[in-house]
Amino acid sequence: MPIRGLLFDKDGTLIDVIGTWLPVYREMLAEAFPGQKDHWHRMLLESGYDPDSNNFKANSLMAAGTTDQLVDLWWPGLASGERQAMIRRVDRDFSDKSVKYLQPLMPLEPLLQRLKARSLKLGIATNDNEASARSHVQLLKLDHLIDFVAGYDTVEKAKPAGDMVHAFCMACGLRPGDVAVVGDNPHDLEMARSAGAGLAIGVLSGNSMLQDFGSLADVILGTIADLPEYLERL
Repeated sequence: MPIRGLLFDKDGTLIDVIGTWLPVYREMLAEAFPGQKDHWHRMLLESGYDPDSNNFKANSLMAAGTTDQLVDLWWPGLASGERQAMIRRVDRDFSDKSVKYLQPLMPLEPLLQRLKARSLKLGIATNDNEASARSHVQLLKLDHLIDFVAGYDTVEKAKPAGDMVHAFCMACGLRPGDVAVVGDNPHDLEMARSAGAGLAIGVLSGNSMLQDFGSLADVILGTIADLPEYLERL
């Protein structure tokens, strides 16, 4: 079945995950727990940061988690109302702080224009919140190329559930089999499998190495820069 839509993960696939997000997490920890550097370091490690590789571990909370999961780790035991308020606060911080550090992995506009010229629908599915994702799209001047944006708070179930693929299909008039999901973490490809997507494409530009994908990927590329040639071969 021909591919008619590409659904991209954002961080690690389009965006430099360490360059963008590590300073955000450090700034948030410094504000939330002033003067407690040992605590900051422990929270980073428990959230999935690997100082030896200076990267987030594949499928860790920082690589693949959602805001509510982060809040439960950093502020355990909050009452329901306090927890919801903290989730909203952290989502605002993500939106506000990440724009200061936003780093694309490559010049994205010419690549997406090349893909768009193939009459493909282009979407973003991220476990970041939707407002943050949309602000990144706007700052990178990709609004005219991206047809769909979903965050963890856009759908009922975030990755690795298939809800974002189904929402992309509904928004763009596609069937799951028409869609190739592209991501740097196993949970991106688990989402593809759960939704019945036509292709699950792993990339090595973010958190994962070849072995992390296991049997989930139909193909593994170095970066999304390899996509046009791969689609031509298909």
